[in-house]
Amino acid sequence: MEHLAAYYLIGLTIALVAYLAREIFAGREDLVSLRNFFFAGLIIFQLTGPAASIMTGEITHFQPSNLPRTSVIYASWVTVFVFLFIASYKFITGFLDRRFAKRNTGPVSCSPTGLIVIAATSIGVGILSQYVLSYIPVLGPGFFKLAFGLYAIAAGLATWAAAPRLWNPFFLLTASTIIVIASGLTFAQNFGRRDLLGVLLAIMWALYFSHWRSLGIKRSLLRFSVVAVGGLILLGLVTSARSADFRDQSAIQNIQSLRSASAGEGITAVLYGQSAGLNSMWLIESRPESNDYDTLHSLRLMIAFPIPRAIWHQKPDGLGITMPKYEIKVAKKAKEWNVGPGIIGHIANDNPWLALWMYPIIVGVVFRVFDRAAMWYSTNPFVVLPMGAAIGQVVGMPRGEFGSFFFLGLLNIISTFVLLLIIYWVLRQIGWVKRISQDEAEYWYSDSFLDEEHDPNDAESYAYGEYT
Repeated sequence: MEHLAAYYLIGLTIALVAYLAREIFAGREDLVSLRNFFFAGLIIFQLTGPAASIMTGEITHFQPSNLPRTSVIYASWVTVFVFLFIASYKFITGFLDRRFAKRNTGPVSCSPTGLIVIAATSIGVGILSQYVLSYIPVLGPGFFKLAFGLYAIAAGLATWAAAPRLWNPFFLLTASTIIVIASGLTFAQNFGRRDLLGVLLAIMWALYFSHWRSLGIKRSLLRFSVVAVGGLILLGLVTSARSADFRDQSAIQNIQSLRSASAGEGITAVLYGQSAGLNSMWLIESRPESNDYDTLHSLRLMIAFPIPRAIWHQKPDGLGITMPKYEIKVAKKAKEWNVGPGIIGHIANDNPWLALWMYPIIVGVVFRVFDRAAMWYSTNPFVVLPMGAAIGQVVGMPRGEFGSFFFLGLLNIISTFVLLLIIYWVLRQIGWVKRISQDEAEYWYSDSFLDEEHDPNDAESYAYGEYT
């Protein structure tokens, strides 16, 4: 029976990919969106990963005892989740467009050089947040998390400025330098991979919206695939090499550890979903038989996340931490070791009678709001790029910790948007960034400058066609 569930999960993956492809090629959705990145994480961690684990007989610390029965329940729950997410995502579209859509097809009034200056300043503010403001009592952890969002924003801004003009050595060299520095800083005293992934995906996000979006879906998809393969190899190296020592080592030491890493082993671990699917099945079996439901734990954790533990000693812990700490005793693991419960596992723990309906609807509506904003203001980096700063958290949500990642994603989007506007305003006041005229803006961002030909009636000319 479990093998039939595995085949079903593979079939659901194929159907989901076909649906997304149809929406994209029909011009109804962007190739790059928060929805698509979320589904990429869902496919890896909750569809193909669990299917591979079942078919290869993978054994984990959280091994389901009745895999045939539990795998069928799991497959049915993940199906309900996918359909509710899609329904809520599409249902809210008309409401948003009728009441809040304001088309802004003109370019942002900031030159590419100005974007480079803002990107460099964002790096500086990120370093200040990571190494100085992070030591402020109570507020320090928030500044530490904010720093990585600023590094992603800086990489995105530099990419946005350079992507249409890589022939220019100034933009190529300065953007490359900013990207390397931003990526390197995510390795400093940092155990997680989502921050590095956030920088890499912010670059891809900026490449798409600054230039590739105007090339048509086929050419965009080809370029996107090439960059994605490179990013996957780097992510595989980090996955293979990372250890608890990463948290206490410098960026140089952590980067040097990649020399002994195996990209193949890391990529295999990622594609197997890091056992998130089996962890979810174990939670389905253990709730409420072994442990009572922790009703809407993820939602409560998201609300409580910004409250310092020094103020609230009984603040909820993440499920990925409490599972290995309290429910099983795993020897020879670092104290930082945690697991990915999977979003279905969170639902099983949080009372599926409520969570299975609430969570996909909440996530679908929130992601649709941000995706529509990116569509309406697709030529404005100050609106589009803050959403790109959250992609690392978005991809990680289906693995878990769902509540924490959802809060951090919202924090990155909102805080980096506000900080970008503040940095832009300050730099304008001191004369380091100038507001350009409409004629200059049209020169920098026009088709003739990009040296590309577009057919306004071609549905693939995304930046110039109409969305339905």
